[in-house]
Amino acid sequence: MARDSVRALPWWAFRWPAAGMCVGSVDDINRYPPARAGGRHREPRSRGAQQSAEKLTYCVPVTRPASLARLCALLVVVVLGAYACFWNLAAQNVTGDEYIYVTAGWQYVHGDFAANREHPPTAKYLFGLAQLLGGQGALAPRILVGLLVLGVAAIIFFWLKREAGWWAGLASAAFWLLMPRANAGDRIDRLALLEPVMMFFAVAALFAGWRWARTGKTWMLAVSGALLGASVTSKVSTIALVPAFLLLPYLFTGLRRWRPAVRANLIWLSAFVVTAVALYLPMGMRSAIGYMLKVQDGQNVNGHDIPIAGHIYRFAPWWGNFWFLAEGIGVAALVVIVVGVALAIWLRPDKLIAYLGAALLLLIVFYTIAARIALPHYYYAWTPLLVILAGLGYARVAQRLRRPVSVSLLAVAALVALVAAVQFTVVVAQDRPTGIARVSDELRSHGVGDGPLLAVGMMPGVYVPYPALNISEDPSRGPFVAVVVGDDPRFHLDPTLKRLLKNERSRFTVITLDSLQLWVPHGLVEHGPTGFVLSS
Repeated sequence: MARDSVRALPWWAFRWPAAGMCVGSVDDINRYPPARAGGRHREPRSRGAQQSAEKLTYCVPVTRPASLARLCALLVVVVLGAYACFWNLAAQNVTGDEYIYVTAGWQYVHGDFAANREHPPTAKYLFGLAQLLGGQGALAPRILVGLLVLGVAAIIFFWLKREAGWWAGLASAAFWLLMPRANAGDRIDRLALLEPVMMFFAVAALFAGWRWARTGKTWMLAVSGALLGASVTSKVSTIALVPAFLLLPYLFTGLRRWRPAVRANLIWLSAFVVTAVALYLPMGMRSAIGYMLKVQDGQNVNGHDIPIAGHIYRFAPWWGNFWFLAEGIGVAALVVIVVGVALAIWLRPDKLIAYLGAALLLLIVFYTIAARIALPHYYYAWTPLLVILAGLGYARVAQRLRRPVSVSLLAVAALVALVAAVQFTVVVAQDRPTGIARVSDELRSHGVGDGPLLAVGMMPGVYVPYPALNISEDPSRGPFVAVVVGDDPRFHLDPTLKRLLKNERSRFTVITLDSLQLWVPHGLVEHGPTGFVLSS
């Protein structure tokens, strides 16, 4: 009877979060131990107890408080993660790069591969497919990126749960989901950029490679190679990770047993190459890669003007990406990460730390030495590995240091991380269209009719995503019904326009739109032989 009753209980009585117990009375709850998770009944040891167990007439699921706490914590993290990834997602402006990738993705899924050949195609394939499912525009690709961010969190959770404990996995996943990563909108991975797609596949590849090393399952090795192939064909930067995968087998076999390691390398490389070739084939592999290398080499040779720490650099200093990292995630979160990574290296530098540390070091070398330019979102490639290493570091504090020291250190780190997370959630709640995205409504509210707008003091990427504005930096497109003035120090105003705006200010209505100024003339702005003039 007892056995049949155990089998008849629903799955949730054993799986999560409770264990099942067969009892005949309330007193039997204390007499017989509960079943383990998974429904395996623990039999009483003595013969008398065995006979008593046969008399059990009904089953009661017993909920463990610790398991209930885990379930509640997991639900809180999932809800907050979904909020961070999807709430108010359409509010922020479409950026120039995002517009290029989303538009190219739409064209790719319709058979036109001419756009944006300076970057690999896989992320743009996914953006195109997302638009087929969710409608044309940036929102559907942003939702896709949000799902990939949640995917990285799931990988971090399951990876660290196995290696460092359940709570270490959950805390690290939560920090990843709620950590600020600014410099491109309110957070880099709330936009449809290439880096979030690239790093999802890269983190998944690293996890699959580690699972192969732990289990010896060859198919995991092939999956790892295929995933990195998808990462590199999303953006080429993660090609720098290849040595970490090739060195992984030797961490377990050593140099003396080189044959199994070489065999593993060949399997991994085969999956990597086959996947990369298959993903590149639709756009013409040789021509596309040749064009990409030409453009990327040109950027390295010619540089790219970018403001860093208040100065304009054509070739970024070696510390440029570290500056963007500190600026993007904030000093508080950076301190938590740096201390956690240092603890991971100091307390227990095992094979996992060596594997992840090598991967992180390769990416740092690529972005600080191999690449001579730095953009505000490049540091994103480091963040998943930094979070995983920091999570391992704090987990080992709990395992290896004395309780007063470990509790104090973990409490301070948790408090600092919580402050950073709260600040980010406020940013998400307050997100709204800014600057150029507000121009159309302002013109309409001031009764300005349709007509061309002049853009000055800004990159084309600011206004190109808004073709309906009919805005251009070309003076010959006038006369203009309004002038939109940006604050980018890399772009200087025409002297005659600057003089006109200063001397004839009373003949303009000036509207401040965040970092932009909208100058609406009482007439039209034209460009003549002597420069810009105001006509009635």
